[in-house]
Order: sequence, then structure tokens, then C-alpha cells
Amino acid sequence: MPNALTGLSMRNRLLLTLVLSLVLVASSALLGLWQTQRLADTTESLYADRLVPLSLLREMARDLGPQGLGGVINPVAGVRTQGSDRDAEHLADALRREWQAYLGTRLVPTEDLLAQRLQPQLDALLTGVVRASEATPEQVRELNRQRLAVMRQVDELAGFQLSQARLDTERTRDATGDAARLGVLLVSITALLCGVMIWTVWWRYDEERRAGADARERLHRMYQALSQTNQLIVQREAVLELGTSAEQSLFDGLCRVCVQTGHARVATVVLQEGSYFARVAAAGEIERWMPGAPPRWTVESAFGQSSLSTRAILSGVHQIVNRPLQDARLVQTGAPVLPPGVESLAAFPLRRNGQVVGALSVLAGEPDFFDVTVIRLFDEMTDDLSFALDNLTRERERAQALVTAREAGDELRNLLQAMPVHMSLNRLPDGAVLAINDAMCRRYGITREEALGRRLVDLGVGMLPTYRQRYYELLQQHPEVVGLPVRASTRDGRILVSRVYARRVRYHGQDCVIGCSVDIDDTTDGAAAVAAVLQAAGKTGPGSGAQSPGESLHADPQS
Repeated sequence: MPNALTGLSMRNRLLLTLVLSLVLVASSALLGLWQTQRLADTTESLYADRLVPLSLLREMARDLGPQGLGGVINPVAGVRTQGSDRDAEHLADALRREWQAYLGTRLVPTEDLLAQRLQPQLDALLTGVVRASEATPEQVRELNRQRLAVMRQVDELAGFQLSQARLDTERTRDATGDAARLGVLLVSITALLCGVMIWTVWWRYDEERRAGADARERLHRMYQALSQTNQLIVQREAVLELGTSAEQSLFDGLCRVCVQTGHARVATVVLQEGSYFARVAAAGEIERWMPGAPPRWTVESAFGQSSLSTRAILSGVHQIVNRPLQDARLVQTGAPVLPPGVESLAAFPLRRNGQVVGALSVLAGEPDFFDVTVIRLFDEMTDDLSFALDNLTRERERAQALVTAREAGDELRNLLQAMPVHMSLNRLPDGAVLAINDAMCRRYGITREEALGRRLVDLGVGMLPTYRQRYYELLQQHPEVVGLPVRASTRDGRILVSRVYARRVRYHGQDCVIGCSVDIDDTTDGAAAVAAVLQAAGKTGPGSGAQSPGESLHADPQS
């Protein structure tokens, strides 16, 4: 019983005791109700199956007696009167009804045999009574003898009914006594079980109350470790600024927290490096509590076969051993022997981007240390650390992507600046300038600072409206425009005649167009150079690449 109540709270235990008591009391009440019903059924049976048949037999005996049929069948009288015939017929009908009513009651086998033996004699008597007026004195005397024989059998049936009633009464009395004794026994068992339950509940309560202080202290230290782990995760930015390894700082801090808060004699972090497993962080007296443990091992080695960290990494689930001396898996030939004082072991997997990369190993000094609450909190600690590792990976990838994008953007801008022809990079569909070289600025009489982020038309320069509209229509239909004759205006009002070369590209995830123009009156034929620049620009910059000719751009013709 104590073991069955271990997992129940005090409230549930008291509720269980109350429910059991109510069940036993209800069982006693149901037993009493059942016995009462049996008594009622027996009483009803005595009335319907014994008293009613006995009453019918007595009525038959009265109708067969001197005051009834015996007075009608008079062997002394020699002449029958009309009134005597009517009385005989009336008594015969009454006897038939009483006999049929008797046969309709419940008959036991012996009683049924007696009734079958009486039936032909009664039928013969009643038939003869109806014809008594025509009978001779000798026949009347014979009828009278039949009447007396039927009366004796009716009396025998009545006696049998009395004996059966006496037997039924005795059985009812015995059943009542048995029910009373069973009720007393059930009440006694109820009291005994309730007493045992109450004693057990209080005994378990006192035992758990003594252990409650230790459990609360352990839980407090566990939450303290969880809080300190979260502080380590929050401080990773400061670690990065100091130039140290963020992961190593987190691993060292996690091991230190586990030991300092009293949860472990030794805490280590093991990472998988290809086919090897390496201990990268540790806290506690490793030489004392893990004598002979190598810093690096393989799964085939004796230490690898007995290591919980190895099993946690390979399986992806935590490994718990609360009684290491009783676990045959930890006893491997050639593996280090656990020293006295190490009573519980556990290993919890660490993940990066959903993949198991290592494990946190904890050696505790208390047997059965890793209960459900402690395991859940350690799982939460390692989940938080895994989340931090994911964030560090994302931050590094984002920083690397920004560096790559910045380098690619610088490369594109340097390429534009190095070209002697007029070039610019414009965003679609609004036509805002993202990059422009000095040659284009000098051509229109503007500066780079005022052009970046704005449309050339807003500065009063660029292609005239008709040519601009045609230019964007061609870009909507084709990935590039080659040698389109256009007219453009400068800030000082000059109209320039030139040919425009352009190509649609992707730049920093946006739809853009890189274009250049060559003035027709220019003495230098720059067509070949322009083609080379556009070809290079289509392969340069983050996310570059022309779109398919059938793709619509919805360019603003006013840009």
C-alpha cells in the first residue's frame, strides 16, 4: 500500500481513502437493500405460492364437506328435488373454478404429482354430481365415497402447502442471519481498511514532509542554475565583443554553473568531431571523480562503450543512470571504474540547427538524484543552450552574408566607377538610383550625393518622356536593351543624342536595371566596351542575373 501511494499527493490520498470508505459503506447498504428485497420477495412468495393455494384448498374442502357437496349428495334420500340439482351444479362450478385457480399457482414437483393424481378423481366426481338426480341410491353412495376420497387428497395438498410454507420460512430466517453476519463482516472490513489507509496516508505524509525540505532546496538550486545559464546566454554579445569564443564561453559557464550550484561533482561538455568525441569543457575535480577518463575517444573504445555522453549524442535523447553500480552497461573491460561518491550519472544532448553536436554530462553524489523534475530542468537548460548555439550560428552566417554583400556591392560600384562610359544602376519599378559613376554625373551636371536614392527625372535630367516610355516598354518585353537611340536633357538644358544599352539584373534581392549611354557625337566608338561592361555587370553583385524575357516589370515610365 505505501508503494501504491507514492505517486499521489496528500489531497489525492485523502480523497482515495474517502472514496474507498464510501464504496465499502455503499456495498453494505446495497447488501442490506438486496437482503430486504429478498425478504420482500420471500414474503410475497409465501403469500402468492403458499397462503393463496392453501386458502383455495380450504374453500374446496368446505365445498366438498357436509355443508356443501356432502349435503347435496345424500345417500339416504331416495328422491332428488329440482332445488338439489341446482345446488349440486352450483357447487360443481365453484369447485372447478377453485381447482383451476389452484393449478394456476406455482407448484413444486411433488405438489404437481399430487395434483395430477387428484385431477381424474375430481373430474369424475363433478361429472357425477351434475347427473345426481338420475342416479340410483347405489350410485349416490358411490359418489359420496368419491367425495370423501377427493377431500382426503385435498387435505393432503393443504398439509403439503403448510410444510412448504414452514420450509420457506426457515430458509428466509437463515438467509436473514447470513445477511446480518455478512453486513457486520463488511462493516468491520470497512473500518479496518479505512484505519489502514489513514495510517498509511499519515505515514507517507510524515516521510514526504521530511524529504520535502531537501526537494525544495534541490529545486531552488536547479532554478538558480537555470537562471545563471540564461544569464550566460544573454551575455554572449559581450563575449563576442571581447574577441573570445562564444561557444567555449557558454560551455565553460554551463559546467561551472552545474558544479557551483551543487548539482554535480563534475560537469563536462563533449562534442562530436567526426568519428571522435572530445571533452571541450569541464568543471569539478575531474581527476578525482573521473580517474582515467581520456580527453578524446572513439565509439569503439572501452570508454566510448561505457560513456553516457556517447550514447546521448548517438541516440539524441538524455541518458539517466541513478544507480551506476547496478548498471551493467557502465561496466566495460578496460573502462575507468567509477569511484565511491559518484551515485548518479546523466547526459543531455546539445543541438545546433536541430542536429545533435554534443552532450552535457553530469556526475552527482546522491542516489536517485535525477528525478522527473531535475531531468525536466536539465532538459530545459540544454534546450536553452542549443537555442543560443543556433542564434550564434545565425549571427555568424548573417555577418558573413553582410560582408559578402558589402564586398559584392563594392565590386559593382568600383566596376561602374572604373568605366569611362555613362553608367547607373536603377531600382525597378520606381527607377531610383542605387549607383552612378562620375561620367554620368558630369554628363548631366549633377552630383552623386543628390542622385542616390532619387529618380533622374526628379532632378530634371535624363531621357525625354517619349524615349523614356519606349525604353521601359522594351525592358518589360526583353531582358536587355541594345543600342536604343534616345534624346536626353541635361541640367543646363542641353539636348543630347545617344544610344542606350541596358540589362535587367537582381541586386540585393531587388529587381534593377543597369544601363549606360554613349553619345552619338562622341568620337570614341564605345559600343564594344559597353557590351563588355553589361556582360560583366550581369554576373556581378549579390543576387545578380537577368530575368526571363517573358517576365513583366511594371516599370514607371516617369522614372
